[in-house]
Amino acid sequence: MSSKMRVTINVAQSLNGMIAGKFGRRVQISSQEDWNRVLDLRTKSDAILIGANTVINDNPDLYTGRTDAKERLPVRVLLDGRLSIPTHSRIFDGRGRTLVFTANRERKMLNCDLVYSDDIHIPIPFVIETLESLNVRNLLVEGGSIVINEFLRAGIVDDFFLYTGNILIESDGIRLFEPAITLPGVVQSWERLGDGYVARLDVKKLMGDLVKNGRRGS
Repeated sequence: MSSKMRVTINVAQSLNGMIAGKFGRRVQISSQEDWNRVLDLRTKSDAILIGANTVINDNPDLYTGRTDAKERLPVRVLLDGRLSIPTHSRIFDGRGRTLVFTANRERKMLNCDLVYSDDIHIPIPFVIETLESLNVRNLLVEGGSIVINEFLRAGIVDDFFLYTGNILIESDGIRLFEPAITLPGVVQSWERLGDGYVARLDVKKLMGDLVKNGRRGS
């Protein structure tokens, strides 16, 4: 689909390619320098999107470190087909608008707007069309492997930033790509950041490989 929105993916991994520990356990990967970069990305975004597993495992509020007035906060977007996340999750703190895409029409949630899909696996084009109707022009995707892979397979990604931190995670942790990707020349540029480095990846090569080999997120 043709989109007027600019979609940026940002994710951090360990030296051995893991983005989380076993069963999705949260691990601090980013350095303070990288965290400052992430905050800058969030500041420039109209909306920040995550999946249900990120909320369940990390419970982020997505506003930490911001001092903006409430009306300037980006929209928090959650993909949760089953509407399985706890009601006390921090994204329901009422500080800014939270939009939840779900197929569950029975459960109700406070401090958010529910957008219903007929498919429990929320279609990414439907998400993009809805957000564009709300004048979202810059979307930051911070989801886990499933959400990131779905955006790549949908062909709706403009920028991809991958931070590699100076840390190892157990071998049965969560990988970004499963099976692991081997794609020469995927790094367009990179720079040292704290005790790790951040790379800008070639989105077209990533999307082409996912479609060709039918890879899925963990």
